Amino acid sequence: MLLALLAPEAIAAAPKSGAGNVRRPPTIRRSAAATDNSGRVDANNLDMFLTNHGSFGWDLSTSEPGLRYPKGTTKTALFAAGIWVGAQVNDTVRTCIAEYSQEYAPGPMYNGTFQVDQPTFKNYRLEANNTTSDDYLNWPSQPAPSGQGAPVDTLGNPLLQGDLTLWSVYNDADPGRHTNGSAGRTKPLGLEIQQSTFAFARGGALGNIIFIKFRMINKGANNLDSTYVSIWADPDLGDASDDLVGCDTTLSLGYCYNETNNDAVYGGACPAVGFDFFRGPIVQVSPGVYDTLGMTSFNKYINGEDPTSATEAYHLMQGRKKDGSALHENDNPLDPITTFQFPGDPVAPSGWLDGGGNDRRMQLSTGPFTMAPGDTQDVVCALIVGQGSNNISSITDLKQKDAAAQVVFDLNFDIPSPPPNPTVYVHPLDRGIRLIWGKEPVGTNSENLNLGQDFHFEGFRVWQFPSNNAGFPPKVVATFDVDDSVGPIYSDLFNSAKGGVERNLVISGTNSGLQFALDLTNDALRGGRLINNRDYYFAVTSYSFDVNNTSTYFLGPNPIGTIAEVLESGFKIQTATPRGSNAVLTVAGTQTAGDRVGHRVSVEQLDQNALSDSLYRVTFAADESWTLANAVTGDTVLAAQTNTSGDFDYPIVLGFMPRVIAATKPASIFQHLAAGDSLDLGNGGADSAGVYTLDNEIGAGIDGFNFGDGTNHDYEIRILPDTTEFCWEYNFGDPSPQATFKCPFAIYDMGACSFQDPSDDFKATAMIRDDDGSGSWTWGDRLYIRDIPYASVPWGTVGLQSTDVNPANDDQTLGRFGFEPFNTAFTDNNALPPSSRLIVRGGRLCPQDVFQFRLVPVGKAPGTIVANDIKKILAVPNPYYAHSAYELNQFDRVMKFTNIPAAKKVTIRIFNMDGDLVRTIQRVASTADEMARAEIRWNLNSDNNLPVASGIYIYRVDVDGVGSKTDRLAVFIERERLDNY
Repeated sequence: MLLALLAPEAIAAAPKSGAGNVRRPPTIRRSAAATDNSGRVDANNLDMFLTNHGSFGWDLSTSEPGLRYPKGTTKTALFAAGIWVGAQVNDTVRTCIAEYSQEYAPGPMYNGTFQVDQPTFKNYRLEANNTTSDDYLNWPSQPAPSGQGAPVDTLGNPLLQGDLTLWSVYNDADPGRHTNGSAGRTKPLGLEIQQSTFAFARGGALGNIIFIKFRMINKGANNLDSTYVSIWADPDLGDASDDLVGCDTTLSLGYCYNETNNDAVYGGACPAVGFDFFRGPIVQVSPGVYDTLGMTSFNKYINGEDPTSATEAYHLMQGRKKDGSALHENDNPLDPITTFQFPGDPVAPSGWLDGGGNDRRMQLSTGPFTMAPGDTQDVVCALIVGQGSNNISSITDLKQKDAAAQVVFDLNFDIPSPPPNPTVYVHPLDRGIRLIWGKEPVGTNSENLNLGQDFHFEGFRVWQFPSNNAGFPPKVVATFDVDDSVGPIYSDLFNSAKGGVERNLVISGTNSGLQFALDLTNDALRGGRLINNRDYYFAVTSYSFDVNNTSTYFLGPNPIGTIAEVLESGFKIQTATPRGSNAVLTVAGTQTAGDRVGHRVSVEQLDQNALSDSLYRVTFAADESWTLANAVTGDTVLAAQTNTSGDFDYPIVLGFMPRVIAATKPASIFQHLAAGDSLDLGNGGADSAGVYTLDNEIGAGIDGFNFGDGTNHDYEIRILPDTTEFCWEYNFGDPSPQATFKCPFAIYDMGACSFQDPSDDFKATAMIRDDDGSGSWTWGDRLYIRDIPYASVPWGTVGLQSTDVNPANDDQTLGRFGFEPFNTAFTDNNALPPSSRLIVRGGRLCPQDVFQFRLVPVGKAPGTIVANDIKKILAVPNPYYAHSAYELNQFDRVMKFTNIPAAKKVTIRIFNMDGDLVRTIQRVASTADEMARAEIRWNLNSDNNLPVASGIYIYRVDVDGVGSKTDRLAVFIERERLDNY
């Protein structure tokens, strides 16, 4: 993680620009400490900046707003927020403030005081399904001074809450940091605060919520009496000049909303933003009786009316006016005293409401309570954004989300979770992309008995995005769901545009059956074919539905889907770039033993970092299961595998997916031949050994007979010069044999997997279905092979025994062939003259069959990368005429150097025609995947980050261990056109 270290004196009290804003308090220099401004809470629809000293929702590096909503846009719903604490120590007010300057110091206290700042006093980031990150591996769980006391779960592992957790610890013990001249500048309280900020990566209410838990520990020597904790916020909801605030005492919610339906940033659908105390301090109300406080006061002031002393700040926390006088309802001294400003309902509208929109500050507080030295109190709040169709319906949505979040909190966040994301691998193709994903989510479920919910995995969805930012609207490319009775799923959702709940189609399931790969050739967003060397962005999500709460959705009398709640995993966007020449990522196995009847082994190289230079062998058991082993060491990699379908539902091991693909088994084969036709029995005819592999149509049995599947034996059909053999005849629809035919062939069962062994061969019995009852060979007549020994004596019309046609017996086989009269002449290379033999393979995987393949990570074997030829490096497009197909908008400029050979270090230098160095681009790869990336982008800027001029340039590409190439490129920059004047 890149740790942004900011000098505090540069950010202590930066002014905020904007219409109607007055200057912030002046910058006050204080003792230096490293501030981590790199923390981002971005698991769902919100993207919030986070520091390690009590400030959140403010980008300290730019002094710009720090809560972007929706994520991926530049729209902001909060300028800054922070935690304030005020208390009385020996009847003297002390405060600690996180406002535009922060009085907290990063890190834990030790021996009753602060510690000298260290680089490890930072935000630590935990993500779901990631136990290999530096922050996870270096989680500071030990107490100070060796650690920081970070929380762990019951197994001693770093405590992840939600799908994303950021944790830090800070304290107010450094007197030199108490420099806030407006609300602070007192002696320290002696508080250490451990802050856990977490969010859930999902839709619905939790998709617009960030939870913040403050664990406060009195590590000083003083009793803290009449203590209050406040969440202070400068909302600046879109445009700051039209903000109003209010509170809901029943929900412990303080919020900001827009005065009108015409915000300068959000337009006519401005959201509402709020904070809720889900849990306040625990206080003793009587001996042995305790209560948990919620929001006990709500106050506001506008820009320029900020408190000017710690005492004034403390009065606001108490729910008083700055001067300490009481608040009265409706701001009328004749009305009752209250501690809550604007608790009315703007939706009704009713009650005491804010008016005269302006740049507001709001402060929701909880207290009072006492903290003796060593005492600990936990306070949990949440930041919530509501989105309706207008400024008022956004308040309704905010409160609905708040109520839902309170239920989640009361259940200690023990709620059903979406299925995990599958691991996704990208294979570049020529003008196409192959996505392959794992089966990790299949069969998962998440249940909560208290909620009566049980979510079962149901399918995958493939998405295309316009960029690598999940904030931009994606498009569903494909849906693959379990083949069951569910199909399309509808849910009752809040419609922000209409301000109400309506039924929506959320999953367009079709009972397609699960797939684990998809080849894409068309751009679902822009239309047309995918373009080589252009970046595209895809994600694969998994979804589940609540099986305990479903009903059928009817449109009139017709059922059209299932009504249920759906949970879907978050977006993990993959960059995919089609390439005309690239590494060989699909390897074909070589058959080294056994009969070649069309079986194949195809290997997908998926994770270059996990691959090793190894030789592997695939062998088969008598039951057709297969085993993968290292051909050199003999170590088994996979055993008793049964999938031979050729789909992508295979295990992924050691960075690759081995796919054993069995030849089609001819349980029933039909082919109609006419005189003069070529004989085509599948796969192009006979091989050099005269063996035909059949892969034609599969049938389900014959009229009156319920034959079973084929035996997968091998058969020999001998074409005879005379009709000395006999076949059974029966008529269409009549299960009883009628007579015997003289046949121009004999059929031999050659056994299973014993094609070369004559010892188990025997002559089988043939049956003819006489479609027209003519007693002669005519069009439509068919031959069925039965695996019972042939009798040389004609049978006549003898009835069949019932056991002969029992599908449970093993002798109910095999196939079906269409024949013409014996004298039919066949042509070309597949001709069967009289007295020839035709061998039909049953398609069985046999113990004699052995395949081998070698895998080498990309770039580590000659020939694995077409681009190893340094001469194939190209600058594209060349010339660059004003724009390229790789650009997302008119502000984006992209030229690419393609066919870069795999190397750890690649350096590109671009010179003008005078020989001046314009730009140096260097790629130093740390992984095999980075080495294999065969392109490097140039944004057409110089090293000074200025756009280059139109003209001819010389470029030189140096590839470590491969060589160099020098060539020319031309750039024609468009004339700049302003969108705004």
